[in-house]
Amino acid sequence: MKKLTLFLILPIFFLTGLHISTVHSFNNSAPTFECLTCHVGQMAVDMVEIRGLPKNYVPGKTYKLTIVVTSDMKSMGEVQGGFALEASAGKLIEQDKKNTQISNGILTHTWEGSHHRTWTFGWKAPTERKDVHITVMALAANGDFSSPGDIVGVNSYTIKPKK
Repeated sequence: MKKLTLFLILPIFFLTGLHISTVHSFNNSAPTFECLTCHVGQMAVDMVEIRGLPKNYVPGKTYKLTIVVTSDMKSMGEVQGGFALEASAGKLIEQDKKNTQISNGILTHTWEGSHHRTWTFGWKAPTERKDVHITVMALAANGDFSSPGDIVGVNSYTIKPKK
């Protein structure tokens, strides 16, 4: 009877633990722009920028861009930061699949990518001529795997098509 009870109870504990770890796991990516939900800390103006972004885009052209997080925040571990980026038009392209990924239409970092504060990606401008809005939210992590103490920055850009 004890063996039967143990045989029936162990799978329940295992499945409950699996459910809890799946729902509340630390996945180190940003599928939404709700970084402040987990990363409690200060907001920094001009901490994040996108380098290589044209003032005016050529329709259909692909641009190589770099997200740069500049902060005096020192990390206590390997984890340095993260980001989420969204474009209202055009196509986001993962040029470095080890460090970046696209999740729900948002370009973000991977686990390996959280060890950096710069990320390279591509953006293919739309073929139709319209204003494009690009928003990036990033953080400089203190590397202690806890919620408080990180620094979050946000920036947005509007790019018009070349005439």
